[in-house]
Amino acid sequence: MQELFRWVRQTLEKPSTAPRYMQLAMVLEQGINQNKALAGQFFPAERAIAQQLDISRVTVSRALLLLEEKGLIVRQQGVGTRISQHLDYSLDDEEGGFTKLVLQAGGIAGNRWLERTTTRLPDDVASSVPALKGERVTKLRRVRLINGEPVSLETTWIPLALLPAPEILEHSLYQYWAERGILPEKKKVRIKAIACQAETARLLNIQPGMPLLFYRQHTYNAQNGLLEYCEIYCRSDIYEIQISD
Repeated sequence: MQELFRWVRQTLEKPSTAPRYMQLAMVLEQGINQNKALAGQFFPAERAIAQQLDISRVTVSRALLLLEEKGLIVRQQGVGTRISQHLDYSLDDEEGGFTKLVLQAGGIAGNRWLERTTTRLPDDVASSVPALKGERVTKLRRVRLINGEPVSLETTWIPLALLPAPEILEHSLYQYWAERGILPEKKKVRIKAIACQAETARLLNIQPGMPLLFYRQHTYNAQNGLLEYCEIYCRSDIYEIQISD
């Protein structure tokens, strides 16, 4: 972040006829767009930015307002100002999974593992996956991270033969499958908006009651064999779901 503001200060020294706050907003927008790894990071306080750039705090405030209106930053009283994170999550069959999407956007994908185990499929899940009722399955539960920030809580049930030793999985399930010739081809997804419950809020580092996107996903291979069933709680301020014909 210090490097960003050093570059901003140097760029603002160039002559311009635009109002100072508009110059600052445009330069910050350019810097944010050029460095996707900054997504999710916090700006210094307005007073600190003003001192660092040798401009008025009013100029900083007006510039940040323009960035907020464009959705480039999020300002929360008592929390601070952070650069927005967005994940364009496609529901197309060709979509290659969370890790691939984050890397394509220039971010760093990560996990905080909560469970990697084999177990018998719970009865309350079996109604959504009748083909696996009563069978032992692999269960993965993890918090997904972009640039170190929690963005979704994901629980996945997989036929045991497709991931018999879940403890060896560190990052991308789809990459693990691709290396073994297992290729997801089709998806069936149901999405609804819900209010975040306390435990999920704690794991995602957000306020209880914040709106989430909750979706259930069945993934199949080309022969219509079930590969996974997922239940995912997604932060609505980060995920943008894309649906194509």
